[in-house]
Formats: sequence, structure tokens, C-alpha cells
Amino acid sequence: TGDGRVVVAGGISHETGEVQRTALQWVPGAPTWTPLPDMAESRAAGAAVGLADGRAMLIGGTGQGCGGVEMLAADGSGWSPLAPMGAAREQHAAAVLPCGKVLVAGGFDGSSVLKTAELWDPATGAWSDLPPMARERSGAGCCVLQSGRVAVVGGFDGASSRHDGEVFDPGTRTWQPLPHMAHRRSGFGLVAVAGGLLAVGGAARDHEGNVPPAELFDEASGRWLELPHPMAERRLRSHVASIPAA
Repeated sequence: TGDGRVVVAGGISHETGEVQRTALQWVPGAPTWTPLPDMAESRAAGAAVGLADGRAMLIGGTGQGCGGVEMLAADGSGWSPLAPMGAAREQHAAAVLPCGKVLVAGGFDGSSVLKTAELWDPATGAWSDLPPMARERSGAGCCVLQSGRVAVVGGFDGASSRHDGEVFDPGTRTWQPLPHMAHRRSGFGLVAVAGGLLAVGGAARDHEGNVPPAELFDEASGRWLELPHPMAERRLRSHVASIPAA
């Protein structure tokens, strides 16, 4: 969230396999996680974004809330329902634009992988359709570039993982292609860094059994560059964050 709190909600219980609606939060400096009120719907494989005003949105997912959206109050006092998306989605990409609007793209609706995209406007509380991406993608990496554009990269198209990507320009409301990564990836971490993007994890081992290295996209040259040192372990559905210098 915008105030530095970390909220974890929903998911699948490791013990029972059931989809959860419980939630926890951690406040910087606190020694433990503390419980929050339960969500109205059980959900997993949804998307979560933190807004600048301290609220948190849980968007879609499996379970009862596949198309629904809930908002956690800034003071953590409870969840309130928001207008549902136009399409049910799980494993979709989501990002908060610099203007405060929330973009979702792709995902899986229970029968098909999607390439559609939607935009939530906090001023109206409504979702509106955006132009679709060129390709279907679930489990894609997503982040906001320093330019304010939104990159959606890789993902699974229903047949295989992809190594291409697309970038959405909020000003022109258009998608443009990105160059291909060296490795196909889905369920991986993607983060904006100075001058480009960093893709970590997600891809399968290559033919020699090696773990593919992380890749860095340099916007100036328009090229993906493999980093010299692969991680020791393969990681699927990993997360990555860029921490600002103190």
C-alpha cells in the first residue's frame, strides 16, 4: 500500500487445499503479522495492487470472486465491494498507472486464456474496456515503466509460454510490441529498473538442464541482455521488487 504496509489476502491453504478469504497485514517495524477482517469472497490467483491513498484492491481470482473486486480501507477496518470486471479473470496482470487508474490485462476465465484488457477509474468506480493485447497471456509479468507505460511480458497463451511482450501507452491507449526475450517465461517476476526491465525466474530449464538466467531489457538499445549469473534454483511464480536507494 502507499503507506508501506504489506497486505496478504486469500490464497490456497497448504494444509487443507481450500481457497481462503482471510487476510493479514504487516506494518514496518512490527514484530508480527496481524489479522485483518475477512474478505467477502474466497479467492486465489487474483491480482493485488496498493493505491497511493493507503487502500488495497484484490481483483478477480479463482473461487467465488473470479470477476469480483474488493477494496480494503486505508485504516484496515474492512473490505468493501467494487464494481466487478467485465470478464472473470485469474492469473492476470494488474498495475496502477501514475494517474491512479488500475489496468488489468489477460488472464484465464475458466475456459480460455484472454487477451482483453480493462481500466478501473477511481473517480467513477467503473471499469471500461481497453483495446486488447495482440496475444493471449496468463501468468504474464507486468510492471509500470518510468515513462508511465505498462509492460506486459511473456505468459502462457494456452499452448506454451511466450517470450514476447507488449507495452500499453495510456496517452494513446495503444499496445506496442516489445522485442522477444531469449527465454519463454510465465509465472515470473518482472520489475522496472533504471533504463528498462528485469525479468527473473519462471522459465523452464534448457535442454542441458541449466536454469536460464535473468534477463534485462535496455530501452535505449531495444535489446534483452542475459545477466551473467543464473539463480541457483529454478523459481516459478516468483516476485521481484526494485528497492530505491536510501
